[in-house]
Amino acid sequence: MSDPGRIRSVDEHRAALCRDLAPLTPVALPVADAVGRVLAEPVHARVALPRFDHAAMDGFAVRAADLGAGAGTDAGLPVVGTSGAGLPGPEFLAAGTAIRIMTGAPMPTAADAVVPFEWTQDASGTAGVPTVRVDRPVPVGANIRRAGEDVAAGVLVAAAGAVLDPRTAGLIAATGTGSVLVHPAPRVAVLTTGTELVGAGADPDHLAAGAVHDSTAVTLVAELRALGAQAHAVGPAGDDPGDFLVRLDQAVRDVDLLITTGGISAGDRDVVKAALAGRDGFWFGPVAVRPGRPQGAGALVVDTGDGGRRVPVIALPGTPAATYLAFQCFVRPVLGLLAGGAATVEVQVEVAAPVRRSRDRTLLLPGRYDGDGRAEVLPGHAGHSQRLVAAADLILVVPPGSEDLPAGAKIGAIAPAGAGSARARAR
Repeated sequence: MSDPGRIRSVDEHRAALCRDLAPLTPVALPVADAVGRVLAEPVHARVALPRFDHAAMDGFAVRAADLGAGAGTDAGLPVVGTSGAGLPGPEFLAAGTAIRIMTGAPMPTAADAVVPFEWTQDASGTAGVPTVRVDRPVPVGANIRRAGEDVAAGVLVAAAGAVLDPRTAGLIAATGTGSVLVHPAPRVAVLTTGTELVGAGADPDHLAAGAVHDSTAVTLVAELRALGAQAHAVGPAGDDPGDFLVRLDQAVRDVDLLITTGGISAGDRDVVKAALAGRDGFWFGPVAVRPGRPQGAGALVVDTGDGGRRVPVIALPGTPAATYLAFQCFVRPVLGLLAGGAATVEVQVEVAAPVRRSRDRTLLLPGRYDGDGRAEVLPGHAGHSQRLVAAADLILVVPPGSEDLPAGAKIGAIAPAGAGSARARAR
């Protein structure tokens, strides 16, 4: 279905793309392998952290009462054993004795303090038993990490819907969980179109007249992978509908999302639109956005023997810069939903200078943070300049309006993959 007379707003097109989508079915993965994925269920501490009372530093486990309370204390305690982390050691400390203990070793029962080695000196013992002298008192609990003082058993350590990061993965492992239930990485195929496209590695000195390197496939696959997807290119396909449909059929078999580029406007060789516009559920038409006005979307059903599997298809324009900006605006929300996260990808930024607006279109403008952490528009033609796209720290999403935005106004922006620390660098 196409509707050349009906112009969708950006919000309408986003809503149409996300309609009927659901997160991918969760899978269990080892914690380390699940980093970057969205948790499908909450994770609670199976054990306390620390799991047991243990020494916080190397020294002697003692009973604080044996050292007295005065500044002039000079207690001599026989050393009756040694305890190390992960090794068997004395389980009980008798009154008037000490146990040599290493950081991380369990505290013996009745021991209630650890005296650092630096506060002690060796002394002559009797009957071959070494003695340690302590010249100062220590309070009860000194240099001991108590069981559960960091994390109590049973508490929430990671919420469902959170993206698992390395730090939280370590916390989950420390509290006794070895695998977690997460939404898997979306599998995405990128099918670029255009007879003029040649591989990115083609020798520039031997290109046919009018040939263009397929930079879009490189950019989108790299961006998708940086966003956590499993992505690969299956093009370029020429402008022949038969070639396109063969590649399309191959591409959708093992993916969760298919992205096509080019071939969706009103030209004589718009192969994507020609091949798919007549299929049920497909839409091609204009969206009130610049660049990237022509858009398309639909879904293909892959026969799996049990009723079929629905694979969403997003058709983007073909100009590399416009394709990339439209990807950020329209594909990112879909990718977020499939991965188990949110469809919202924009953050609010403050613009450093006035920003011109279009009366009837949302503008997608490459931008960057200035030295004060405010956003500024990069000068140039956003729809055609790959140089601007490469230099951008963020994509400004400027809503339509009759008046320009003043300096200091807040607008939405999308951070491309790998640009998350740009604001910190700017400062």
